[in-house]
Amino acid sequence: MALPDKKGMMDMEAVLIKAQNISSAWSQLIYEIYKNGEEHKPDYNTMTKRVHATIQIKDINNNQVNPAVPFGENLIKKYKEELTEEYADWYISLPDDDKRKFDYCYAKQLFRYGETAYNTLGENVANMRPGSRRHVGVLWENEVHIPKFEDQPCWIAYKIELMSETQARLYILYRSWDAFGGFPANIPAIVEGFKKVFREQNLPYEIESLIATGWDTHIYDTDLQAVEKIFKSNELCPLCKCITPKHSFISTTRGRACPECKKSM
Repeated sequence: MALPDKKGMMDMEAVLIKAQNISSAWSQLIYEIYKNGEEHKPDYNTMTKRVHATIQIKDINNNQVNPAVPFGENLIKKYKEELTEEYADWYISLPDDDKRKFDYCYAKQLFRYGETAYNTLGENVANMRPGSRRHVGVLWENEVHIPKFEDQPCWIAYKIELMSETQARLYILYRSWDAFGGFPANIPAIVEGFKKVFREQNLPYEIESLIATGWDTHIYDTDLQAVEKIFKSNELCPLCKCITPKHSFISTTRGRACPECKKSM
């Protein structure tokens, strides 16, 4: 089989995005892909623009959802409810021919992993030691997912690192990551799932920051028109880097600022 002709194609960018909050991280990410992403056709018919992205988020609790996100808080609430041990138990109780049962479920992979139904997240959290690099969980089962061609987990691994007696840093890794519709739902849900386990085990830990890496972080061609529409009437705030309506910027001694940045001055 002949390989695709690379003539005229851009090299895939490796980008590092540093953000104060999830809203800013998403805003910067879709702007970067929209402006500089490589055009890429996966092994199916939908074209994408993509980058390899590492995203550092300082505050995972506040300003989680940008108003430009293509869905509301209710859908994110639903995703948060689905990343729980209770949802994993419900999922595995379904018969194999139930249409609600896909080839993978993140809650199952976290709490009922593999043939032994091992609770990787519960065990990792219960045994955390400051400075250890060993609290890692994998959501990809080689013998299950390598032979498949569809419905393989996009989120494939996590690591929790205890930075002090109470502060933890969360790392997550994606093999394939939908930046436009997936990212703004995934990150708040993952954060809430980990926080729920801390609470249920009466542990004093807080997530002080998050670092997420997507090997192939993309916007589908079908969503690019919506992204283009966003940036016709919005731009990134020079200070917080959040998507902000162009008409709402305010002149300050530090230059143009969005209303939220102006409030904090």
